[in-house]
Amino acid sequence: MLSYIKGIKSALKVKPNDKFSFAENTTYKSGGSAKLAFFPKNAVQAIEAFDQCKSLGLNFFILGNGSNVLASDNGFDGAVICTKKMTGIVRLDNDRIFCFAGVTVLQLLNYCKKNGLSGVEYLTKIPATVGGVACMNAGAAGRFVSENIESVLIYDGKKRILSNKSCKFTYKHSTMCNITCLIIGVTFKFEHKSKYLVESLIKRYGELRNGLPVGRSCGCVFKNLSGQSAGELIDLAGLKGVSCGSAKVSEFHANFIISYGRCSADVRRLIELVKYVVMLKFGVVLTEEVVYIGEFNETYG
Repeated sequence: MLSYIKGIKSALKVKPNDKFSFAENTTYKSGGSAKLAFFPKNAVQAIEAFDQCKSLGLNFFILGNGSNVLASDNGFDGAVICTKKMTGIVRLDNDRIFCFAGVTVLQLLNYCKKNGLSGVEYLTKIPATVGGVACMNAGAAGRFVSENIESVLIYDGKKRILSNKSCKFTYKHSTMCNITCLIIGVTFKFEHKSKYLVESLIKRYGELRNGLPVGRSCGCVFKNLSGQSAGELIDLAGLKGVSCGSAKVSEFHANFIISYGRCSADVRRLIELVKYVVMLKFGVVLTEEVVYIGEFNETYG
């Protein structure tokens, strides 16, 4: 394997890091390593890394801030293209900006606050990048980022601009989830409001999130069902506080699974247990928001 990796590295124009630690690059702070990792600083480098992985037949995964993923303790037998160094915000006109994929939600909100641009304040304290929130159509307080996305610039062998309609945004999902593509950046459209009002809205939404569980997690693990909160179902199933090894269903918000160790397998086992119990009690199959990287073998039932 070592000679294979060395052979691949010698064939690459964009030189990768030798290894990538998922424990150091995800909010769960667990998981093994990837064989290779690219940290492009701009679109040119990102496209070159994407093309190299494709041409060499490498299995690869595109990662932002790692806030909605759970990586296997055995690692990932492939390469990671991590876009969090692809930063920068460009003002297109009065109410539109273009954000490169690696811009964090915090950086976006700070820009909006400084320039009196309103519309995404509800994203406050979500530890994600622009590329991640666009791909997953992230949201909070009943609102979703697709409301403010005009278009998404992707690369899937060629550069393409996907309109909002072409992104096919649905609840916590977009067409980018279904295709192998690199999100280069996102164009947002905003409303003009006073800087004071934008700052006040950010503060208010931040206070709403202060009550959420703290600790190593991916945020909400499961998608809500139509008219039914996943957290409420988990609570009604009597699963608050239930543990598997170092992972525990939060006693404050049942849709959060907190890791108190460094073991992804414990988190995955608990996720499967929660799904199994909820299915037995209510006949409902919960669907994860969290994305898995690498091989997991845990099952229940």
